[in-house]
Order: sequence, then structure tokens, then C-alpha cells
Amino acid sequence: MASRVAAAIRHSAGFAAVLSFLWPGLGQAWVGARRRALIFAVPMMLLLAAGLLLLAMQGRTRTVLILLPPGVLLALMALNLVLLGYRVVAIVDAFRLANGRWPASARGETAVAALLLGAVLGGTLLMHGYAGYIGFKTYDTVTSIFHTAATPTPAPNVTPAPGESVGPTPLPTPIPTPEPVWSDNGRLDLLLIGGDAGPGRFSLRTDTMILLSVEVSTGRAAMFGIPRNLTNVPLPEGPDRQFDCHCYPDFLNGLFVHAMANPEFFPGAEEDRGYMAVQNAIAKLTGLQIDGQVVVTLEGFIRLVDALGGLEMTTRDSVYDARYPDPFSTGTVVIFIPRGHQVFDGWHALAYARSRHQDNDYNRMNRQQEVLRALRAQLNPCTIIPRIPDLLDIARDSLWTNIPIERLPDLFEIGARVEPGSIAQFQFWPPDIHEKLDIVSVNRIRLMVRTAFAGPAPSADPSASATPAPGSVSIC
Repeated sequence: MASRVAAAIRHSAGFAAVLSFLWPGLGQAWVGARRRALIFAVPMMLLLAAGLLLLAMQGRTRTVLILLPPGVLLALMALNLVLLGYRVVAIVDAFRLANGRWPASARGETAVAALLLGAVLGGTLLMHGYAGYIGFKTYDTVTSIFHTAATPTPAPNVTPAPGESVGPTPLPTPIPTPEPVWSDNGRLDLLLIGGDAGPGRFSLRTDTMILLSVEVSTGRAAMFGIPRNLTNVPLPEGPDRQFDCHCYPDFLNGLFVHAMANPEFFPGAEEDRGYMAVQNAIAKLTGLQIDGQVVVTLEGFIRLVDALGGLEMTTRDSVYDARYPDPFSTGTVVIFIPRGHQVFDGWHALAYARSRHQDNDYNRMNRQQEVLRALRAQLNPCTIIPRIPDLLDIARDSLWTNIPIERLPDLFEIGARVEPGSIAQFQFWPPDIHEKLDIVSVNRIRLMVRTAFAGPAPSADPSASATPAPGSVSIC
């Protein structure tokens, strides 16, 4: 009895359809139509060979990033539709050939074969439908968050003339180019911004500003915390004409709003103006060419951590804040986070990084960099791939960048060489760096940035203090 059932299954048109669902042409080969099987199998074999060759030549991460440009994504979505049609034809053809060779002898066998055919066709449609859905969401996200890159500001002269004001020698207006010249100083410099645009606030405040610098030849990296409460930050030529000091006299975290309200001094597209004003001011302050920036909103950070299933880290500080501002309301709440091992949800991870009332902005900058390192260490394909749809939505709604999409493979290739546990951490702290900048503080900042990679490469030190001396470097 069992042998008759097995034979009936093997000689079923439905079984042939299942085989060609697993690989086009396999069902035809089972039926005995070898030439027809080869015709159906070759296109999939060529596609697989091309994919494996690309992976072998470029690596997994670089291959994924090469496929991200909008034109490539549109081509992939079109290819997905072609593959859907091709696989449906292969499945139906295998079913038809098997049905002709082994016609069903009973009504029940016909019904089972038809059910199998419907199941594999439905499965094929679901597979390619999901692939098309991911492709469309990726295309929508990519076209939403990637913007035309502005020309980076060249490094200014760091030697002031006697009696010169805070604003260093004005720079000539840079000549626009299609994209930044990356790493012409041997470093990749990216500005990371956490945008605070909570309820009751007008526009966006850049309360978290971190300059990430990577030495391209070695993969050594450093993070520079830019205090939000710096005043008299030098401005590049053009915007500097607005103030006698050639600088921005208010808190740096208000420059975004100021630039948006004064387009005559801060030209550019409306969606880019505020971000570029901050980027160019920090470039002028540090003397670095900033190659691009990434901006994430508070809500986006919370959603990201939640989508990744939480953030696991060991906190160096305990945090108690009796009036922590809730990012989703105009009120305050009491928070207490003890020192030690934590598995944060997004809200509490943000609270740990954002709270400042129990100490100051400088300790908060340390915690922000601590959270970034923990997040970097946790990002891996095992946590990302199952959550791709959610992550695409978060990126579309909460992320802004002016990094050219064509440069992403190079950026990730450099980033892959950076060890999260050995990133040098710098803070611009009083008393060495004054909150109200003077020319001495500006030059100290530039010297600190310029010499960040002088000497031997640092090694990770898990016991490094979370509170370095003012103006000093600690190893994370």
C-alpha cells in the first residue's frame, strides 16, 4: 500500500510542479524531458553564477550596497517580475508534461495534483511579492533619505594673526563639485547629529553632535563630542558676514533654526540649509573637511533600538534625573538607571544618553558615545535581516544624510575595519576649552583634532575611565 502511494506521488503532475518550484526545469527532468529541463534551468543557473561571482569579487556587505542606488533597485524590481513569470511558466509546464505522461486515474488524484499546483503557484507569488515589497520599500527609503552632497569645507588656516577675532581668516567660496572628495587628508570625517524636535519646540535643535574621524590607512577611529552650548563658533565665508565676530554668538545647537530663518546668509535648498550650516560651522571650528553627515531624530533612535530588540550594554554611570524631559510630551518624568548591565528598550536607551540634569552636558556626551559604541557592536546581519521592513520605515521617517549613495560601499568598507572597543574619545571640556570660544580655545580644538592619530595606535582598555580629564583622550 505504501509503495503504491509513493509511486502515485512520484508520478503525480503535482509532484513535478513542486520540483520545478524548487528549481526551474527539475520537474521537466523528472518527467524525462531533458532538453526542455535544460532550457528552463540554464537562466536560473546563470543568474546564480552571476550572484556568486559578484559576492566573491565584492564581498557580502559591498554587494548589498552596490545594489542600493535607485536605478539598480528599479532594475532589480523589474527582474523580480520577470523571474516570477519565468518560474510560473516552468511550474505550469512541468505540471502539464507530467499530467500528459502520467494522467490521473482517479478523481481524488486529480484534486490532489490541482491542490499541489495551486500551493506552489501561491508560494511562488508570495515569495516574489514579498521580494517586490522589500524592493519597493528600499527604493522609497533610499530616495527619501539620500540627498545631493554639498561640497565639503576645506580645512582653514589654524594660525591666527595677533589680535585676530574668534573667526579665523575667511575662506574663499568653495567651487561646487558633484560629490565630496573623500579622504584627501587620509581621513574619513562624518558628522553624526541627534536632532531634538520634541513637542513644544520650533524646528530642530542639534543637541547631539559627534564628529567621527577614521584614519583610512589603518582603520583607527576617534569620536569628538561637540558641546551643544558652545558659543562664538566660527562661521565660513558668507554666513560670517551676519555677525561682527564672524562667528555664531548663540548656542551652537540653535544654528539649525537660525539658518532656516535666514536664507539670505545661508543659501541652499530648504531641506538641506540647516544641516549644512551646522556641518560647515563644525568644519570651520575643527579645521577638518567633513565628508558628510547623518542625522537621526529622537523618535527614530527609540524606534531603531526597539526594532533591534533592545540595546544590551554595561553602563559606566548611574543616572538619576528628577525632571527628565519626555521626548513625546512637554512634561517631565523621573528616571533612575543604575550602573551595570542593562538591556534597554529605545526609550530608556535614549534617556541614558540624553539626561543631563544630574551632572552636565559633558558627562552626557560621554554617555552618548558609550551608547553609540554599544549600538555599533550589536549591529550584525542576525539582528538586522529579520527586521528589514521595520528598519526601512524607520530610516525613511527619521534619517537624513548627504552622503552620496554611490559612496556607501567605500564607507562601509572603511567602517568594517574599525573596532568598536578601541575608538579614541575626545571631549572639548572646560577649563582647557571655553564654552564661549576664544582664539586660544579654537586652536586647541584644531590641534586636538589634527593630532588625534599621532603616535602608536591605541588598544582597547575596558577599564578606561568614563570621565577623562578636560581636553584629554580616553580609550573606549
